[in-house]
Amino acid sequence: MFVVPASQHGQHGVHSPSKFVVDVWLVIMRYLSVLDIVRLGNTCRTLHEFASLRHVWRDVLFQHRFLDQCYPHLRSCTAEDIRHQLKTAARLDHLWTQSSIVPKRLYTFPLDFPGVFQGLKFLPGGTWLVLLFHCRNLNPSRHSNLCLMKPSTGAGFPAVSTTFQSEMCWLPFLDQDGPYKSSRGDNLILLRTKCNDGSNAFGIVHLNTKIPSITIPLIFRTNVFVRNYAASGDYIVYGWITADRRHFLRIMQLNDNYDGFRKDMTVEIDCPKGHDGKLRIRYDLRLSGRVPCILLVSTRLMAAYNIPSNVPNSVDANLPPLLTPFWQLRPAAVTFGRFVKLFHEGAIVSLYEGQIRFIRPHLDASEPNTYAIEKYNFDPPRSQSSQWPCLFSAQRIFWRSSLHNQKGTTSPWQMTIETSAVPENVHREGRVLIDLQETQTSAPSASTRIVQDWDELSGRLCIKSIQSRFTQDPRCRKTTWRVTLVDFV
Repeated sequence: MFVVPASQHGQHGVHSPSKFVVDVWLVIMRYLSVLDIVRLGNTCRTLHEFASLRHVWRDVLFQHRFLDQCYPHLRSCTAEDIRHQLKTAARLDHLWTQSSIVPKRLYTFPLDFPGVFQGLKFLPGGTWLVLLFHCRNLNPSRHSNLCLMKPSTGAGFPAVSTTFQSEMCWLPFLDQDGPYKSSRGDNLILLRTKCNDGSNAFGIVHLNTKIPSITIPLIFRTNVFVRNYAASGDYIVYGWITADRRHFLRIMQLNDNYDGFRKDMTVEIDCPKGHDGKLRIRYDLRLSGRVPCILLVSTRLMAAYNIPSNVPNSVDANLPPLLTPFWQLRPAAVTFGRFVKLFHEGAIVSLYEGQIRFIRPHLDASEPNTYAIEKYNFDPPRSQSSQWPCLFSAQRIFWRSSLHNQKGTTSPWQMTIETSAVPENVHREGRVLIDLQETQTSAPSASTRIVQDWDELSGRLCIKSIQSRFTQDPRCRKTTWRVTLVDFV
């Protein structure tokens, strides 16, 4: 593509883009990649106006392989936000095809808090972090403390943080807790704990980054033995199994203020015998399809159920409606293997016979029970990688590899992080990502680095470093925490 000077417009059969009908350019843009549309918009003012239309980028978003499904809040964003997000995803995909990946920026800062670490996660977008910890000094009852922080990423970007002391002692973060976006674009996270009376308590945390502030507008309890739970958008679901092997789900939809439920129903799901007993069960909410549905995952069965919309809230608890699956998958062998992670609106990752498998259910396909399985082999085999990679994300895999110095010994202050994109073929090689080397005058007796979290929307990686000094007196032990943020785009 080339730019014609304005003086030559209309000469030798060359016309200005404005001479063409807008619909023609919109049809052309459907066949262009994200970066090609950006280049097209940089050629002249007319094409820049056409390439800035919101429905152009919405169409590209709907055609993207994962952004529209995994991040449905992008549908209500502005054209500039959608454009920026699609450019970031395209640049990350291109970067992961290179033989080596070099990050653009690194930010390291201390993480000082007087307590027990319970979890650290990115909010969607990678700009903010949420920290959960316990501290007896701040809270004698050992109630949990939440900290919402925006680290400083350079001059002109000051750090911002706020801390909230909860009235309950919450358990550490799990994958299904979030943070996630509601249908209105607010940041939510689900906390849970076990109470002294044996009941389970759940709390909805609203993380407001505009003020910033942390609130828990809703806490609810249940006396059943919760097998597992899931939260996404405005929905929360948890399940339990009765003594007569009946599988029940409680499905809740939050109201606009997140302090109550707009919809609260209990349903029974139809599971074959032998798939609803002592097996480990996971749930996932799939809200991006034509009809919101719940995905049940166990080692011997995967099944999807539509969330009913016409069940009254006052339904008889003794006669809940029975949901039958519209999509099912059973393993070719006895089991799917050990489940490593379940991604919201994405793949189910399992480990079976030394292979990492990505099982992708196609719930909206025209043919029934459609799915795809992608396999990943580590070559050469590494025990730390093939058995438990450091971090899985919906599109990337990260794991640690120790570096060896010239004498052949491993230095505790050197770490290599390798990464690979989620496989599209049977096999994808891992690649060196970055070397983290630090010089210490007196190295502590214990040092651990953990790939803590990855944010796909910003292309930012979070690495947590733990350094402990042990003295003869246990009361004088000191733990130092440092966080390194790695930007790739």
